Amino acid sequence: MSTEQQNIESTTNSTDVATEATNTATNSTSTDNNNSASTSSTETTNTTAPSTETTSNDTTASTTTTTTTATTAAATTTNNKRKETDTQQPKYIETRIRKKAREALDLISNTKQRQASLFNLLGNDYTGPTEQQLEMIFRLFSRNGKTIGADELKSVIRAMGKRPLTRRIDKILNECDENGNGTIEMDEFVRYMQKKAMEKAKTLGLLGESDEEEEESEGGDTDEEKEDAPKKKAANAKPKAKKSTKKSTTTAAATTTTTTTSTTTTTQANTPKAVIKQPSFFQPIKKGSSIVHYYTENAGTHINTNVELDQYSNPKGVEHDLGVEGAFTQFTILIGIFYDGTDLECIKDLKSKGFQIVESRTQKDFIEKLPQSDIALIISGYRNDNSTTEQEFTDKVEAYHKVGKGLFIWNDNTPYILQGNWITNRLYGVTAAGNEPGKQDLTLGNGLDKQHFSSHLVTSGIVNLYEGITISSFADITPANGKLEVLASSSQGNKIMLVSSTDPTKVDANCGRVVVDSGFTKLFAQFFSAGTSRYVKNCCVWLLALDHRFRLGVEVSGEIEKPKEVPVWQYLHGTWNDYDNDASKVVEDAYQEWLTNPYTDVRSVKSGAWAYQIDFKQNKQTNIQHFAHTTRDIRRVLKNVVKPTIN
Repeated sequence: MSTEQQNIESTTNSTDVATEATNTATNSTSTDNNNSASTSSTETTNTTAPSTETTSNDTTASTTTTTTTATTAAATTTNNKRKETDTQQPKYIETRIRKKAREALDLISNTKQRQASLFNLLGNDYTGPTEQQLEMIFRLFSRNGKTIGADELKSVIRAMGKRPLTRRIDKILNECDENGNGTIEMDEFVRYMQKKAMEKAKTLGLLGESDEEEEESEGGDTDEEKEDAPKKKAANAKPKAKKSTKKSTTTAAATTTTTTTSTTTTTQANTPKAVIKQPSFFQPIKKGSSIVHYYTENAGTHINTNVELDQYSNPKGVEHDLGVEGAFTQFTILIGIFYDGTDLECIKDLKSKGFQIVESRTQKDFIEKLPQSDIALIISGYRNDNSTTEQEFTDKVEAYHKVGKGLFIWNDNTPYILQGNWITNRLYGVTAAGNEPGKQDLTLGNGLDKQHFSSHLVTSGIVNLYEGITISSFADITPANGKLEVLASSSQGNKIMLVSSTDPTKVDANCGRVVVDSGFTKLFAQFFSAGTSRYVKNCCVWLLALDHRFRLGVEVSGEIEKPKEVPVWQYLHGTWNDYDNDASKVVEDAYQEWLTNPYTDVRSVKSGAWAYQIDFKQNKQTNIQHFAHTTRDIRRVLKNVVKPTIN
């Protein structure tokens, strides 16, 4: 039995145990009530009988005492049974079952089992990403595949459709970063989201309130700070808190506000009003505002256990693609076909993802239609059709590339490499050549090794990939200066597939992504073989650079502006982390004011719900609103950044 099956079985058994326990308690109560009623009736008869006899005073007194004691005991037993019955009213049975199921799951040490149980408990009420989607988002933005820092965490939060506010990032790091090195691991991040799911469940009344409420020590992570500000002041009023405490005869539920450790009490802890806010991580989000609307939960993986495989040992099903089926209706692919061949088999697959397809068969028509597309797919021919010059053609394509648009360049064996070589030579100084016999399947591994391809988002869900019939290759890519990486090597060990680097230190943030493949014959129906369909779809989804756009904070479509050098303020939390854009602007304004009047070293600034004292001489900030008065080092740096267009 697989681990996943064991987890499911454990969850089912735990729930069944809780249900059986509740039903047993209910049946027991019903039986005891019937017995109590019978006993009470009998004892009442015994009590009235001696009162009609007058044989002896002593005997009468003794009998009366005995029967009175029996009656009192019976009444006490009956009252206890009635209390037990009252505490198990039918309208609370389902809630008790859920709670018992959760408590049973708490005994299970398997973290993923408990995570799955709570995410599933929310059912249709849960609007956030699933556990698998959270792991996918984490994989997308983790540079080492294991941890993320503050900058990467901002991308993760934005990819979830939320605002990467400094206080939110700081709070998550404080709660998840156990060793204080400024990074968090995938399990830590998922557990944090699990806690948010539990808060949502409590808000909806699916789980009972715990005895100890969570303290929002860093100001919470909701977006509604301005709307709730007046309520916070009212909640912190001491007279009301004392008055409420006197009236309550039991321990009241304490709800921590997002400012200090002051609390407010309530006499009805089980009412929805006791929870001031619903965790904003799980508020409904606008379609297209999260990466999960575009990427499947299997993005970046290749094969899972217990999945059906096709004849090439690749997993079956569109859920193993990089992109979500039908999610790309707002995007257009322009296909420039400069080779006089048969129709492309891949077009129907691209349409299944929602892409709009536009075809062009002359160089002039192609460059005229470029601005209206999001991806340009170029199938090289062997001659210039003379509708444009090489200079005119490459000028337009380079301009297209420098505003964030994607290029999918297809060559084949020499001489079918003309337009592709124009572009790669212009952008990177590299060209393809050769006439190598292919006809082999490449396997997952290291793309620098003979007959292998590397693990990459474009190879998601692929274990074996056809290389093509006759192919060209790239002898040397060093002139690209690291801007291109080898994705695959042919059955003869030559470099036949290239992808643009995603390393921000090697490529400009405004430039689009590029994929180069040297075997376009596999696009035709008669050669459409192992993994080709999924590979083409994955490449087009990746060329949209959606994960990169979420990282930058720009719209998912349209042009990306060229980076500009701007001052950015950073704070030290393990590593140096950027303030969010609004906070950085506030501190920069205070800094500029300090430059004109440096005699006062300390400035008070406010960002969102927080107030700080900034000492520009010492480069320190102190949170004067938080009870701990956290002090951190800060600094000002100049960075080339793309101006964000979304929060």
